[in-house]
Amino acid sequence: MKNPFAERGRITDPGKFVGRWRELGAACEQLERRRPLLLYGPSGSGRSSLLTHLAQAAGAVLEIPNLNAFYLDLSLLPDAATTYGLIVRALGGSEPTIAALEQRLAANGRPVLICLDGVEAAIAAGWGEDLLERLGRLARRSAPGYHGVAGPTGQTLAYDLMVVGAIRGTPPLLSEPFATVRLGPLSFAEARLLLDSYLEEGERLFSADEVRELMTLSAGQPAFLQRAAYHLYETRRRPTYRWRKAYRAELREHPPLDNPLPPAIFETDEDDDDETDDTLPEQLESATPVRRRLRASHPPGDDLRPLLAAVGPLLAGLISFQASSSWPVGVAIGAAGYLAVIAWNWRRSE
Repeated sequence: MKNPFAERGRITDPGKFVGRWRELGAACEQLERRRPLLLYGPSGSGRSSLLTHLAQAAGAVLEIPNLNAFYLDLSLLPDAATTYGLIVRALGGSEPTIAALEQRLAANGRPVLICLDGVEAAIAAGWGEDLLERLGRLARRSAPGYHGVAGPTGQTLAYDLMVVGAIRGTPPLLSEPFATVRLGPLSFAEARLLLDSYLEEGERLFSADEVRELMTLSAGQPAFLQRAAYHLYETRRRPTYRWRKAYRAELREHPPLDNPLPPAIFETDEDDDDETDDTLPEQLESATPVRRRLRASHPPGDDLRPLLAAVGPLLAGLISFQASSSWPVGVAIGAAGYLAVIAWNWRRSE
């Protein structure tokens, strides 16, 4: 049985991208108005997956069948000129400049969507903000629905351009304003759909309680939800697998860059200690059933006996007083009851 959650990272299969309805709707609304846009959120929030989905689905969602979409990961590129050059060459040009890009956009005759991932890496390298501002200005000068060629020399070039970037953390303050869409935690319904999309048809789904626990351990962030689901799924292959402990160990070994998870998630809880494991030493394995037998040796009624021993004689004394209207009788019966409790406890201790 192969663990389907072993494949992690950016979701490139459209069939496995589910949820994010609010964020997707807000992003498409801004793109429809040709406003440059930044998707932002912490590590594991699914920025790259949503950006990829926009590149794949924006044409259908915005009803632009001839949309030409480009996805570029700026963390893999050395500078802005390389970025311009890649887009220009894809549009049939050669010069790696912003002016050449504008010319090719006008001559292209097709709407263009530029999706930029890893924006924070380009900003940290010193060229990302200028790239965003230049592309943002081009997007704001767009003429939606334009399908022609560049106008005569001296006239403003007409083209149809949309720009969206994905950045980890807080978006920078730019001279060319960008609209922003923040990616927060998934809802329960979105988490359920995401988990179900990885399972084979007819395979047993995670229960509602399991989904809730996975959401708690992942803080609703998609990447960590996938990690936690991987370890929980392992219990189907190895019932003694200590999945919570293994998940926390993975988080400690590969911590997120800007940790979106509450500190309590990294703490070991009692469930970790109670779980069995096929890798535990034999002496620990043999001790676990003994501990459970000790817990089971006390029937549920034992929890009520101290309460009955403390209150029972008092109630008997009060009832006797009401029946006989005599305080001495009530006190005598109550005292006799407490003496009986003391004698019973003494004999039980022997």
